[in-house]
Amino acid sequence: MPLNLVRRGGFFRHLHVKDAFTRPVRVIASQSHIGRVSFVVHRPFSRASIIPNAPRSSLIVSNLIRTYATAGRPKVSTGAKTTKTKQKAAPKKKVKKELTEAQKEKKKAKDFNKLVRELKKTALQPPKKLPSTPWTLAVTSKIPEAQQTTKTPGEAFKKATELAQTISAEERERFVEQANANKAANKTAYDEWIQEHTPLQIKEANIARRRLARIKDTSLSLLRDDRLVKRPNSPYIYFFKERHEAGDLKYMAAADLSARVAEEWRGLTDTEKQKYNDLFKADRERYDREYRDVYGLDPPAERKSS
Repeated sequence: MPLNLVRRGGFFRHLHVKDAFTRPVRVIASQSHIGRVSFVVHRPFSRASIIPNAPRSSLIVSNLIRTYATAGRPKVSTGAKTTKTKQKAAPKKKVKKELTEAQKEKKKAKDFNKLVRELKKTALQPPKKLPSTPWTLAVTSKIPEAQQTTKTPGEAFKKATELAQTISAEERERFVEQANANKAANKTAYDEWIQEHTPLQIKEANIARRRLARIKDTSLSLLRDDRLVKRPNSPYIYFFKERHEAGDLKYMAAADLSARVAEEWRGLTDTEKQKYNDLFKADRERYDREYRDVYGLDPPAERKSS
């Protein structure tokens, strides 16, 4: 910004500068300030308007300072509002509602039914079989005839059983042939259904079937699949099979034979048992290898055999 000395301004030409300042004074002013001073210069002004006895030096300097002072810059607002963070109240602990005995029984039954549904889904359902015995075919063929003279299903079945006992030889032969054909058809349908599932699915289905039979206290047949990996025989099983095949215990009953072999096993030394332990070890290696190949999983941990 270009600067000018106030002393050169037109305003001060009418002042007795010699009497106004006790020492040479120079005041630097900006162009905007000189403009304000020039406005005053061009107004009618006379020497008589200046009071000769006034303290000219201090008055002029103070006036210059006041006229040159500018308002300070306003504070720039950042726009960010400071908000006080309220401390979150601690969450209230949920009080677990105690169930009544009736509610507990209801929940227990609900959970049990849910478990049964899940197990049944995993257990899979094989295709329904056709009648595969001549007797079943004979009774089934007589039910329509029995229903004509009976009122209830129970009475009809009883009547059909009586009629099936009176079939001719030709009918019996026909039922035998039909039963054999149904057996073959059932096997084909079952094998095709098995192949629609992976060996792992069949394995898990059998696990679910065993558990269903246990919790529902019923019998449930396992699914047959030649692809399933056979578990390894324990050292004791190898010893039992060897003793049974020896022939000297054939005269004994099953319960007595088992007790006798168990007693002999407990009497063997560690050196004598080593033969059967080696057989088990080889069989276990076979099982682990086939388990990974067939199921695609690591085999379960080996149980410690006695």
